[in-house]
Amino acid sequence: MKSHFLLIIAAIVLSIVLCGGARGGLVGLGTITANDTANNDELLSLTHDGTEYVVADGDLMLGTTTRWYVDPTSGLETHWVDGDPAPAATVSGTSNPKVGDQGWKADDFIFRLDGSNHISSIDGIDFQETVFPMPVNVVFLFERGGNDTGTWQAILPDSSLGAPIVFDKASNGGPYADTGVNVGGQNAFGVAFTSDVPIIGVRITASGHDTLSISAPIPEPATMLLLGVGALLLRRRK
Repeated sequence: MKSHFLLIIAAIVLSIVLCGGARGGLVGLGTITANDTANNDELLSLTHDGTEYVVADGDLMLGTTTRWYVDPTSGLETHWVDGDPAPAATVSGTSNPKVGDQGWKADDFIFRLDGSNHISSIDGIDFQETVFPMPVNVVFLFERGGNDTGTWQAILPDSSLGAPIVFDKASNGGPYADTGVNVGGQNAFGVAFTSDVPIIGVRITASGHDTLSISAPIPEPATMLLLGVGALLLRRRK
């Protein structure tokens, strides 16, 4: 019975890949538990689609987050290496680029540390990317305030991008959901990005977006195998 079920799932994955999928969506993620103290906030667990993921049980994996801007002279997408001086703002309407709010700060489960917000900020620059060590089909993210607009895109196994998915502020009916956890005067808002095909990461284009934490569930062995097969097929189709 189990092998029959896996064959059905494999057929579904194959049909999605061959049809050129890369369709995704954003849904609110507001049910969490956190160690919420006067100076420190840390994610302990989250619940998505009826399943609880517990940090201490190793249910979630982290990726590598980097920040990028489009060089106004060359027009090239340029990696702002953590610790390098801030570039001139390439996007208006938000604060200037923040040297201290580096990408790696999104790659843990800490919202606030020793009284300071622990975030990866893309104030004044174009986008942020997070890449995971294995293919996934859902990504969890928590952002301070839920008050930004922009787009999410899947990063596919061949490093190409999926179609942009537009999101609005939570106050305007956007997908980010209030967790009720206060992080330095603004609550943490959560969202889950889901994909119909295996992906290796996500790009967020939303100047002003402050990522507190981004992670993905560690797939079960059978699911991991199917995601790997799907990723291989996607590479070969390109």
